[in-house]
Amino acid sequence: MNTNTNDDAWARPSVRLHPRPGTPAITDSHIGGPVLWPRDEPWPHCDGTTHTDQGFDTGDTRGVRNAFTAAVQLYRRDYPELPFPDGTDLFQLLICPLFHEPDVNTFWPDVRLVWRDSTTVTEVLAAPPTPAAFEPMHLARPCVLSPCRRVEHPTVHEAPEGASRSDWSEVAVSTKIGGWAFWYASGPGDMECPECGAYRELLLALHTYERAEPEFCFEPEARPVGWDFNDGALNVWVCPENVHHPVKVMSE
Repeated sequence: MNTNTNDDAWARPSVRLHPRPGTPAITDSHIGGPVLWPRDEPWPHCDGTTHTDQGFDTGDTRGVRNAFTAAVQLYRRDYPELPFPDGTDLFQLLICPLFHEPDVNTFWPDVRLVWRDSTTVTEVLAAPPTPAAFEPMHLARPCVLSPCRRVEHPTVHEAPEGASRSDWSEVAVSTKIGGWAFWYASGPGDMECPECGAYRELLLALHTYERAEPEFCFEPEARPVGWDFNDGALNVWVCPENVHHPVKVMSE
């Protein structure tokens, strides 16, 4: 992890997505809604080996083979801040909407990251398969996005020792690309990539509530996406050296 206490070394760009219910098209960047998926490419399924019996609405789903659900679709033209691998221009995040064992991601949904070249998709899958079981709190309603770009500095949980932090920008408590994670009580834990040892960086934060700037808003309308990650966020980190290295998923 970077130990430089210079402010600029700890500044990270972020894009607050500000999702709002809408009717996005398959060619749009959005949350929920239709995704550009090749008709001849198998839709991902979770094998169920890490499902738990902790579900609120489903009970014991251990061993149940379950279809992932489409959660996020973002195009490079709209969000060049994402670490697109060469030859790709489309990012898709899929979620297995069941609870998983704590050694996977602390009793939260599992995720699948897809990076693809949209120009190679000539025939589109009409509709993804319906999951065999799901927690309603882990499903997203279709939302359009109104991005706002900011710079963020880390909270005290990830700031270097000796940093003054007096003039540091705040960490957004909202669905966003990049930046830093907002920590309520715990900290990041082990962030080293198991493949190369690099310190993984926040790719995406999916928040239960959206911030009504300049104040926090916890009214029902502040949950436009519909999901609920225990009033917090589902955070996804990737290796800065290679996004295909193992991801880390945590809720906070």
